[in-house]
Amino acid sequence: MNTVEKSDYIHNYLHRVDDNNIDEMFKRIKALVEKDITLTQAQEEEIEYRVKRHKDGESKSYSSYEVKNRAMS
Repeated sequence: MNTVEKSDYIHNYLHRVDDNNIDEMFKRIKALVEKDITLTQAQEEEIEYRVKRHKDGESKSYSSYEVKNRAMS
């Protein structure tokens, strides 16, 4: 099953879950999501800095080929 199929399966299944189980599932998923995307203040500032540089045309982009060759050297 690919990611889209899994997502669709979960979405279609949720209407059959009772309230107690849905609350428990929500708590587990929320904990995983928040754990995975929690950034430090320094990380958030770095992202904002990089986005600003990109929007201002101050950063350079590289193709996957260039990145791979650079990593291999």
